[in-house]
Amino acid sequence: MRSSPFLAAFSLTALVAVSSVGCTSRSQVFEGYSEDQLWTAMVATARTPVYDDWKVMDNQVFVDEASRRIEIYRVLKRTFVSPHAEPQRESEEWKLQIMLGRDEELGQPLVDFTARQVDVPAHVWDEADRYFLQMRTLLGPAMSSQTPASSSNTAIDSGTPTPPPLPAEESSGMDEPPIDPLPEPTPKR
Repeated sequence: MRSSPFLAAFSLTALVAVSSVGCTSRSQVFEGYSEDQLWTAMVATARTPVYDDWKVMDNQVFVDEASRRIEIYRVLKRTFVSPHAEPQRESEEWKLQIMLGRDEELGQPLVDFTARQVDVPAHVWDEADRYFLQMRTLLGPAMSSQTPASSSNTAIDSGTPTPPPLPAEESSGMDEPPIDPLPEPTPKR
């Protein structure tokens, strides 16, 4: 039995398509944060995911402190409602690996987000961007490497003038009556 050239070409195209949507990764450099800060935010984001349009049905998180690696198995569900159509129940299943590394070229901490399943790369990128955004929300603004950590110099370096120190107990010039202390409570019998 001979195979047709069309079937061979179709098989090759299908193989290329499947291999191109395999394990998809996205990385992001987090400048201005320490590795410990990033690791804490990574674990918190993995354990308590926030979604606007999905409900988290299952969220199993394995944290490996030694290798700074997190494995996540997550199941999401929602009811999608669109105009002029019946509501559709949808679910997503994620098998994710998040690792803390270092970008050698920039010398900054790097977070690698990898989907360990076959999925559309754009969907993985959206999930990675959601994860990174939640991390950044937890972390707050980054301290730049040029700004000193001292709070007394921060306002001066940023160009914002610092207010003068408050004067020590000065009299306002008006005669103020002294404040009477509160009476002592009488013990009840």
